[in-house]
Amino acid sequence: QGVQRRMKSDVAKTKEMTGGEIIFEVLSSHGVEHVFGYSGGAVLPLIDAFHGKHIKWITNVHEQCSGHSAAAYAKSTGKPGVCIVTSGPGMTNLVTPIQDALTDGVPLVILSGQVPTGAMGTDAFQECPATEITRPCTKWNYVCLDFTQLPWAINEGMRIALSGRPGPVHIDLPKDIVSMRGNVPEAALKRPEQPTELPPIVNMTDIKAAAELINKSKRPILYVGQGANEASVELTKAALKINCPVTTTVHAMGVFDERHELSMHMLGMHGAAYANFAIQNADCIVAIGARFDDRTTGIVTKYAPKAKAAEAEGTGGIVHINIDRTTFGKVVKPTVSVHADCLDALKALNPLLTTTAADAPNAKERAAWLQQCKEWKEDNAFGYVKAPDRKIKTQQVIEATNDFIHKSGWVDTKKVIYCTGVGNHQMMACQFVRWTQTRSMITSGSLGVMGAGLPFAIGAQVANPDALTVLFDGDGSFNMTNMDLSTIKRYNLPVKMAIMNDHRQQMVWIWQRLFFDGRYVSVDNVNPDFVKLAQAHGIEAIACKTEDELPGVIEKWQIGRAHV
Repeated sequence: QGVQRRMKSDVAKTKEMTGGEIIFEVLSSHGVEHVFGYSGGAVLPLIDAFHGKHIKWITNVHEQCSGHSAAAYAKSTGKPGVCIVTSGPGMTNLVTPIQDALTDGVPLVILSGQVPTGAMGTDAFQECPATEITRPCTKWNYVCLDFTQLPWAINEGMRIALSGRPGPVHIDLPKDIVSMRGNVPEAALKRPEQPTELPPIVNMTDIKAAAELINKSKRPILYVGQGANEASVELTKAALKINCPVTTTVHAMGVFDERHELSMHMLGMHGAAYANFAIQNADCIVAIGARFDDRTTGIVTKYAPKAKAAEAEGTGGIVHINIDRTTFGKVVKPTVSVHADCLDALKALNPLLTTTAADAPNAKERAAWLQQCKEWKEDNAFGYVKAPDRKIKTQQVIEATNDFIHKSGWVDTKKVIYCTGVGNHQMMACQFVRWTQTRSMITSGSLGVMGAGLPFAIGAQVANPDALTVLFDGDGSFNMTNMDLSTIKRYNLPVKMAIMNDHRQQMVWIWQRLFFDGRYVSVDNVNPDFVKLAQAHGIEAIACKTEDELPGVIEKWQIGRAHV
């Protein structure tokens, strides 16, 4: 009888399910609460599994918007964003969001419908070589040709998207595979106990070498990228312990409170001059979760001359901490490289950092360094010349919005998320918002995707329903996806939208003025009446033309309703 009981208990419990139901259950086991997508014939067997279930389906008006919204969901939370589309054009419309997620390190899981396996390769209706298209712009992709492999494929996709440096994965799902029914072991539907790879073991030899370099330096600076988004507390401890200035990339703003006197704000091509001065004059650059992007380094041979000189003298250099070992030496060769998760590395590094005592050999130089950084900030602060006739500029709108939100105390009581398109308004948001919270700047970095702003705001608001989500967008960028206003209305999302309407693609217009003798081509916009456009969608809207009107208009952005 004992043997019989054991044999009975060893028989795996099974459940008859369709392929679509399997996928739904596995996603549910990973804690997925929302998916973004658009319907279509090849993906209907999967969509059907969501009917009446607890995972909420968010329908954008275009697959590209769905991809951007799923990416913003991930950017603002660190959780994977899930996007589901049909075959053919549904899949090809996602190439831009996928590449954007790859270059910005975003955990994005794409599930695409595909024609039945028997029709693959026959140029069937809405067929495309999906995995061949997405292979260069994903961490991993897979076409599932075996019903029994569905649970493994979804689990593997979730694991890879989150492991190491996050990124996009794509799973292509033939219609007949997802329609198929079979008895599935219930254990196969559960999230594995170890869903992602363990982070690298911190090499203490490298940590000690980094600490030694930092401790003996005279002009150190922390250069922080988005890999440190989960390490804000430890990063702040390090900066305060060694009394060291901090500068960040666009995706790391808010990791260190920019109201603090040690903050040098964002660096790079469109960043603060004072941050760039500090980088160029530092004798020890500690790159934490950053990858030395070309927008921050400029001409590499002229980058960080004082740190390189200090390395040659044995008194400084460049420390690079990153979970992605392929970044080491790709752009800038570090003196010390630490292959580790930034949080783990900082936890190991902080006890070894020494506070500069008044009688320490480098105390005088450290004090002079901080004073110099302070003077650079004061002498090179961001500013602008006001427009004539009291008309408003983009900088004024952003500055006034930032002031209102800070004075209201919202940044201390709730999550405040800013989303942008791409252009001058994007960089001015970086410059005139004082960032205090991690994952609060949702924008397209390396790929620079115009039109991403509105779907980003949708994804961020869905992921953070209690947050105040503000979209700063240019008219050119907004025109590319403004049809997604219907998604704002469909789900009653209380996003605040500020559209900078200057009837041109301002950044490119300036480049043509400066570098092409004012020969303007393809930079003028013929815009709709944006107020009427919003109202046509049932969204409250108001036009603001002068600085006298600006404070009152911003105050009308009541929490709980969408506004343009």
